[in-house]
Formats: sequence, C-alpha cells, structure tokens
Amino acid sequence: MLDLRTTLITASDALKQQNIAHALIGGFALAFHGINRATADIDFLADGTKRSEILNALKSAGFVLHFESPEVLQFTGPGNLDILLANRPISQQMLKDANLQKKLAVYVLRAEDIIGLKIQAYINDPSRELQDKADIQQLLKRHPNLDWSRVKKLADIFDQWPTIEALRSKS
Repeated sequence: MLDLRTTLITASDALKQQNIAHALIGGFALAFHGINRATADIDFLADGTKRSEILNALKSAGFVLHFESPEVLQFTGPGNLDILLANRPISQQMLKDANLQKKLAVYVLRAEDIIGLKIQAYINDPSRELQDKADIQQLLKRHPNLDWSRVKKLADIFDQWPTIEALRSKS
C-alpha cells in the first residue's frame, strides 16, 4: 500500500482533473492545523452533487469502491480513502471556505468546520467520542481566535454547544 501522502495526492489530483471541489478533513487535516495524530486513511469532503464524477475519477485513478451510502464513499486501492459527500448547503459552504495549503496544493477545511464534522462524527458513532473530543480540544488550543459564532452554529445542530463550551474552558 502506498503512503498517506501519495494517497492524498493521487486522490486530490484525480478530483482536480474533473473540477470536483474537495477539501481535506479528518486526521491528516489536523496536521495542517498543527496537531499530530496517527491516522490510517485520507478523508476528504467533496461536492456531493458530483457523486458519479467522484466515483469515475477515483476508479480511474486506481481506487476500488469498498462501501457507499448517501453520505459516504469509502475506497481501497492505492490507499484507504474516505469521501464525505457535501450534500447540504452548510457542507457546501465549508468547501467554499476551505483554505489552500500550498505545500501539497490541497484545500483543507477551516478549524471551525473540522470541529463541526468531529461533532457530527461522534454523534453518529459514539465509539468515536473520546478521540473526536480530544481532537476538538487540540483544535481549540491551537486556534484561540476561532469564529465562535460559526462553531456555535455547527455545535447547535447536534445540541453540543454546552459540550464545546466545557472543552473550551479546559483549553
């Protein structure tokens, strides 16, 4: 299996060639926010309106679809790759607001938006809660000047604002 950096570049290049908006999320994205955490895959948020184009682009790049749902596409092949589909206006806005990281020429979600996705992840899968909350707390420490109205808006979707305030007080 190729290394994560190669998986990231291979997948991102395939999506770029088809003009599919995408941004890095998950454990690898945390590194661009100054947080080192082990991860076994690459995670992207990608434009859900281009689902078939995403499938074709990644299959052409050597990825094999392993699992799909209306919200997620998971691939194996050149590396493990998860695509979270931006199907709603709020996640589409996250893509628009992502920042270009010139080192690898890839967009990365803003810290506020990664926090929102981490909340969603542990709400949807409680077994992730400890790790996702630890990641959130690290983001809060690394980014004291977050757009708190944006974080609150995302946390309120899942009634998690009190939890985020508690994590913030510990940071």
